[in-house]
Amino acid sequence: MDVKYKFWNLVVIVENDKILLINRNKNDFKGYVPPGGKVEFPETFFDSARREVKEETGLVVDNLEFKGLSGYINEGKNEQFVYVDFLCDNFHGNLNREGPEGTVEWIPISEFKNIDIHPDIKIRIENILKGTSFEYQIYWDEKNGKPGKKNLDLFE
Repeated sequence: MDVKYKFWNLVVIVENDKILLINRNKNDFKGYVPPGGKVEFPETFFDSARREVKEETGLVVDNLEFKGLSGYINEGKNEQFVYVDFLCDNFHGNLNREGPEGTVEWIPISEFKNIDIHPDIKIRIENILKGTSFEYQIYWDEKNGKPGKKNLDLFE
């Protein structure tokens, strides 16, 4: 069976009880997201995460802590998208508030649950902020064109 794999990353950056999010301006996915993106061959996951944060926010991450794996599995199309999810609490550089993906904003963690953010990304961020390691998989229902079964495994 020929399976198509795509690799991505997501970086939750925190400082002073705030989380750095991007209010996306792209038509394919609106709302708030953490910095991150596609792993470009032959990058490592860590190198890709560093590059994406720099491109999208102007910041240079000084630490990346691996927190979890997540992704989408579409058995109908033999596709699997794998996300490596990181936490960063040490960085430097000048924040670019108007990045290529949208407006970059510090959001108080206390307000995080009230913002327009995809529910599956919210689950991942919540677990990263709790300090739990996890694997979160969504099985795409090709017939109905929407997410089907979801599986969250926590490792504390």
